[in-house]
Amino acid sequence: MTAAQVFISYRRDDAAGYARAIAAELSERFGPQRVFMDVDDIAAGQGFAEVIERAVAEAGVLLVLIGRRWRGEREGAPARLDEPVDFVRREVAAALHRGLRVIPLLLDGAPMPSAAELPEELRPLAGLQALEVGNARFAGDIERLVAAIGLPAATRPAAWRRRALWLGAAGLVAALAGAAAWKRQWGRSPARPAVNGDWVAEVRYDWPNAQYRERLRLDGEAGELHGSVTFLGVARGLLEGRVDAQGVSFVTRSSEMDGAELVHHYRGHVAADEIRFVMQTEGGTTPHEPVSFVARRDGGPAGP
Repeated sequence: MTAAQVFISYRRDDAAGYARAIAAELSERFGPQRVFMDVDDIAAGQGFAEVIERAVAEAGVLLVLIGRRWRGEREGAPARLDEPVDFVRREVAAALHRGLRVIPLLLDGAPMPSAAELPEELRPLAGLQALEVGNARFAGDIERLVAAIGLPAATRPAAWRRRALWLGAAGLVAALAGAAAWKRQWGRSPARPAVNGDWVAEVRYDWPNAQYRERLRLDGEAGELHGSVTFLGVARGLLEGRVDAQGVSFVTRSSEMDGAELVHHYRGHVAADEIRFVMQTEGGTTPHEPVSFVARRDGGPAGP
């Protein structure tokens, strides 16, 4: 596994949607090899505990995603965080012990746990400066998080940088000739992922009894993406559609019964005949957590 510089610690039944959305945003800015999230980075057959411990050891920053169920409260039993074998507890304890930068992220107004609510080895967490992440201001909160992490943005390949330095020293004529050669050898646009076609997904939204079979129809060329996606079974046209080597992104709009407008931001990572999506809804009268789902091809594969 490539060494991760940002480790995302979360409890799945508390913050899985936010974890996926934050991982996608940080991967875009810092590069996917710099972000560790257990769902994406533990291959089948690998030991969960072993991979987690190694990833924490290799990280420089650990993000602790704290929602209202972060402690893992259970009726008639101690909270899962109080158990020494709890993975969230082990991740945070290892990071504090190693002296990593630990940044608590309070999700949708969740309070910071007090020292008295934490196991002894986690009590230093209560004294750390936290950042807030919420549905209504997600984009701005991500920018503040990126600034707090402080890693350099993802850069172009070393071969491109070496060639750029050579071009700068060679003079105008040589630069033009070299630029043409670079374009032939290195400057080709990354291959467009094969996303065109019809897709289907089982989507469970973040309110009771809201599971829908949604359909996507994707089309376009190069970096453009257009088509439609159903939301609550109703087709919506894609806006601001983009495709790159990392995946797809687009926006749709809908409205609530009282007329309040909703904006749905979709980001998907392509893996063979699957697209792993996170959909973040903004606006409206009720905040919504990010929704994760997997779209699969509806029928045979289509070309780009």
